Amino acid sequence: MNFKKYPIFLNLENKNILIVGGGNACLEKLKGLEFTGAKIHVIAINFSAEVKTFLAKYPNITTEERAVGEEDLNHRDIIFLGTSDSGINQKFRALAKEKGIWVNSVDDPKNCDFYSSSSVSIGPVQFAISTDGKFAGVSSTLRKLFEEIIPEEDHELMETLFEMRRNLKEILPNDKERRLVLKEIVQNLNSRYFHKH
Repeated sequence: MNFKKYPIFLNLENKNILIVGGGNACLEKLKGLEFTGAKIHVIAINFSAEVKTFLAKYPNITTEERAVGEEDLNHRDIIFLGTSDSGINQKFRALAKEKGIWVNSVDDPKNCDFYSSSSVSIGPVQFAISTDGKFAGVSSTLRKLFEEIIPEEDHELMETLFEMRRNLKEILPNDKERRLVLKEIVQNLNSRYFHKH
């Protein structure tokens, strides 16, 4: 039986994250973690020029230029293995498992406890796209498609809609009454733009 994955959004503020590797996979993870408030530590034998440029913007991200060791796994909340060596991924995932730490091995699904997703952010709204670790390129293409469909200018509009809903709670404290008003707004939008009644 094939079990489905359970999608979640993690609060990583002040969580201790280790990234192993200093190439494209590392850069991808750094970008994904950029605004999460996580405490990030990167260990790699070499850092690419792109990764160095990214790291230069964030002096709070700590780095070490050397091979990773077992002791580096201690006190981590999540580990990203961005090496292309499946043997290293397998070894360190097994060590991490003994310590109860979740691991994501980039492009190596059999050595993952979880998969990263491509995400689309529209102001306060965020949704994720996953291919179950089978084809990250498809997720990335779909993300770009959604970003084109929903332009950046709509972020402010989305914030305004949420603000309106918050204000409506004060103006109409009664749940039933408020629901009727929101229903009417949605019905008007459907009727006007999508021809649904």
